[in-house]
Amino acid sequence: MSETHTAFQHTNHLINENSPYLLSHAHNPVDWYPWGDEALEKAKAGDRPIFLSIGYAACHWCHVMERESFENEEVAAILNEHYVSIKVDREQRPDLDQIYMTFTQAMTGGGGWPMSVFLTPDLKPFFAGTYFPPEDYLGRPGFKRVITEIAAAYREDRRRVLESAAQITEGLAAQIRQSAGQSLLTADLITRGATELMAGFDHTHGGFGRAPKFPHATELCLFLRHYRHSGDLSYRQAAEKALKAMARGGIYDQLGGGFARYSTDAEWIVPHFEKMLYDNGLLAPVYAEAYLVTRDSFYLDVVRGTLDFILNEMTDGDGGFFSALDADSEGEEGKFYMWSKPEIEQVLGSKADLFCGYYNVTSGGNFEGRNVLHVTEESARLRQKSDSSEFDNRLAAARTKLLKVRSERVRPKTDDKILTSWNGLAVGAMCAGYRVTGDRRYLDAAIRNAEFASSTLYRDGKLTHSYRDGRHSDGQFLEDYAYYLHGLIDLYQMDHSSDNDRWLELAVTLAGNAISLFMDDQGNLYMRESNQDDLIYRPKDDTDGALPSPASVLIESLFKLGRLSGDEKYSAAGQKALRALSGLMARYPGGVASALLALDYHLSDKIEVVIVGDGRERQGMLDQLRLNMPPNGLLAVSEAGDNGGPLFEGRRAESGQAVAYVCRNSACRLPVTTAAELLEQLAGMDR
Repeated sequence: MSETHTAFQHTNHLINENSPYLLSHAHNPVDWYPWGDEALEKAKAGDRPIFLSIGYAACHWCHVMERESFENEEVAAILNEHYVSIKVDREQRPDLDQIYMTFTQAMTGGGGWPMSVFLTPDLKPFFAGTYFPPEDYLGRPGFKRVITEIAAAYREDRRRVLESAAQITEGLAAQIRQSAGQSLLTADLITRGATELMAGFDHTHGGFGRAPKFPHATELCLFLRHYRHSGDLSYRQAAEKALKAMARGGIYDQLGGGFARYSTDAEWIVPHFEKMLYDNGLLAPVYAEAYLVTRDSFYLDVVRGTLDFILNEMTDGDGGFFSALDADSEGEEGKFYMWSKPEIEQVLGSKADLFCGYYNVTSGGNFEGRNVLHVTEESARLRQKSDSSEFDNRLAAARTKLLKVRSERVRPKTDDKILTSWNGLAVGAMCAGYRVTGDRRYLDAAIRNAEFASSTLYRDGKLTHSYRDGRHSDGQFLEDYAYYLHGLIDLYQMDHSSDNDRWLELAVTLAGNAISLFMDDQGNLYMRESNQDDLIYRPKDDTDGALPSPASVLIESLFKLGRLSGDEKYSAAGQKALRALSGLMARYPGGVASALLALDYHLSDKIEVVIVGDGRERQGMLDQLRLNMPPNGLLAVSEAGDNGGPLFEGRRAESGQAVAYVCRNSACRLPVTTAAELLEQLAGMDR
């Protein structure tokens, strides 16, 4: 043990990891190993079962199980005697998480984290659960009993355990290999998916299903797109219902901005307080699109609040974006964010009544005696009865005071590892924010992140999945290529500097790598490259969960890249992959909203606007395009004109004048030189 660690009674094999989640367990009495050769070989050599625990740094119940069980000397003694215990950060190894979560859900009917899976030495699962209390509680077996009985079963009836594990693993692998067939790629699939999703919509409180409620950003985006194409107002109304309910609820941080991961209740009041980069990276673009559809400044305020939260609290000095903020501080969930009424009155004095009335602050509180700030439709009407500008100014002043006081509290821990995939989503979010606000800070943040990615995260021809303190994780993942390619395509369209072609060049490189690494001859897209020795089968991630399917995100980006680069091989690869998904889309349209968005782009008219030159009208044109470009339209800008790439061939500015070319399905209108003419040509393009 090094001198640095002598203050701790225990130090295990996680001490040299760079995941904050793994490091938080490095001094448990459990003899934890990271996933890797050392642990796997130890299990085989000793013929010992593996206890695999998967979680993440911002997970509240992961912390609870650690305190209750993994810091317990008696539990640790049982694990250390009978098992090889492996701890995995699900965000660093989404492939392992996908494989063993599939088994956990099949075995228990549900899933979640912490995930607790028991494996044979050859990595085949035979028992699983999520959180276990330390002792038997309300009919749930205690963790101590579980690990004792499983160890006995493995010792005394090993043959049956191994046979069962082999059967389970083959069943899971066969399920992955099974094809859903193919279906026609028609707009009917989109309509069916939207209809299926609407059947599960909560028209009372907004959102989908019952508690706990997740944001479902991709599905809400599909509703807005379907409204644009179909004119069916019910989809716009449903999207607005959900978006406004979430932004007024406790799931949105009313003081500091940004969304928590989900709401524990149906009304969006009490969140599970962890804040994830990916949720905010997915939600900001949907609120931006809602603004473009409605021109309601409410959505613009949410976009600003969400992106400012990322800039203020989740950005490192090199331009990377951190992964998450913990749900807990000082050992209590949500303590950093909640208020008692006396605390607010002490800070705001005589002005507390307005604030407490608007944000529904009461003496009794709404969560464990304290208040999660939220706005109801009734309290929102307080604003309508007052001078709105004065009302807003008073609220803003109160929020500023309370935010200052809150900043002096003990903060939740930050998971400061940088995940390339989630950074790609954040780049797209920053571009969406710049599009609707014109705030250069967001575009600058996207550019800085892309520069960091191109110089640090992409190296030796490989895209790093996880990065922290100068250390790169091993292995390449589809989600990194898919999400970051998506972000680069957005950035190429929003960055109009003279060297913006570097983003298109990097996008082309990543797309080629992704096709080579992850796509098979039938167009199936897998999470990892082939021949991964530590995986019991090659996993796919075709349906949407908390994150959109990376396969579907890649498909849409390939279609767009084919148009922007002029190279049809990307469009062809996208179409091949979409056909491979078509059977799943026909069978389960409500579960593949991101694939339906890719199909929507594929079926839509191909609208491209090309601007060349740098004359005085150019900025006016770009301002019009930011707010009036159809959602599936593509923009390419170059000062160089026909030296800028395939889309600029034969197009040049005359006498320093900026010229815009508007094209639909490769048929172009006459070039225009003013913003007014450009706006006229864009009218009705998204119908």
